[in-house]
Amino acid sequence: MAATPMETDAGAVASPALKPPHPLDMIRTPGFPMFLAMSAAVLFLFQSLMVVLPGIWFKAESYYSHGILIPLIVAVMVRNKWHRLQAIPRQGSWWPFVFLAPVLYITWVASRTSMALTLSFLLVATIGLAIWSICGWKMAMATSPMWLYLLFGLPVWQLVIDKFTQPLQNISAKVSFELLKLMGQNMLQADSTTILLDRFEMNVGAPCSGLRTLLSLIALTAFFIYIAKLPWYANTFLAVFMIPFGILINGVRIAMIGLVGNTYGSEAGHQFHDYSGYISTLLCVFILMKICEALGWKGLE
Repeated sequence: MAATPMETDAGAVASPALKPPHPLDMIRTPGFPMFLAMSAAVLFLFQSLMVVLPGIWFKAESYYSHGILIPLIVAVMVRNKWHRLQAIPRQGSWWPFVFLAPVLYITWVASRTSMALTLSFLLVATIGLAIWSICGWKMAMATSPMWLYLLFGLPVWQLVIDKFTQPLQNISAKVSFELLKLMGQNMLQADSTTILLDRFEMNVGAPCSGLRTLLSLIALTAFFIYIAKLPWYANTFLAVFMIPFGILINGVRIAMIGLVGNTYGSEAGHQFHDYSGYISTLLCVFILMKICEALGWKGLE
């Protein structure tokens, strides 16, 4: 008997390749109308937070300049796990409303006092409870890395910013000073954050502390750890590596600002300063991808 097209020569049936999710797959799911209703409710309840997010993300020298990318990254995470999520049985529940009622009351109070930090955590909690109520506990747990990831783009990092900005300013200035010395530049470190070159004075202020780069790098590293599915020791390496790597990248960025300013003048140095943050972020993404590939990542599913 001749083998069918789906059989190998040994008679084993070859499993069909999974097709990538279609953009309309989510719309066709039975729970999509409820998802739309819950989304509208969340946007209404958290409108006081929503209106300040663009200002936080697009403000000059913002620590949350990567925030606009977070929803897009979450979409990539959903797409990457779509077939696995489709296999999870969906069974809505009324139990989340036991927790949702006090959460929404606190949200109402917080929205009247513009408590962005509290509203950010409440927003993520509300999203998790909404998924639980519509699709069930298993789906809420399976998607928890995705909705928790939204915290990287929300104003919840102020305590970290306040505590580590000054120490990182000093470290970044020292790293850039040593790098400029290796480049053969003649300079003087006037104080812990000021470097005087022949034709350019560089002050490593709070926005140049490297914390902006580090927060973006932490978010990117968490994303790669999630999608790469590397062994635990590789994930541990990435988690430990990202902090000195972020400090080094920021030190290189500051050193390059000093080099450009000292070589081509103060105006060129300040212009390079304005765009160097984007360059360093792209460099971080490229290097992280290459490191993940070296550790065994095969790319998106």
